[in-house]
Amino acid sequence: MSVNKTDKTAAQQYDNYPDPGAIVHFGDVSEELVELVEETLETSEFLSTSRDDLPETTLLVEAVENE
Repeated sequence: MSVNKTDKTAAQQYDNYPDPGAIVHFGDVSEELVELVEETLETSEFLSTSRDDLPETTLLVEAVENE
């Protein structure tokens, strides 16, 4: 079984970030759509998102501990 070079490269670019619950890469979409999804996810008390120094159509999603 061969390893997909694109997947390996995509995974490597996130090596410097905390281990997220999910990485959402939107591909070729408008920034407004990414912002809408980010804002929608942030309304949940169970999720947080971040986009620090990521390609503009990529979003990291983390589960939030419910205290």
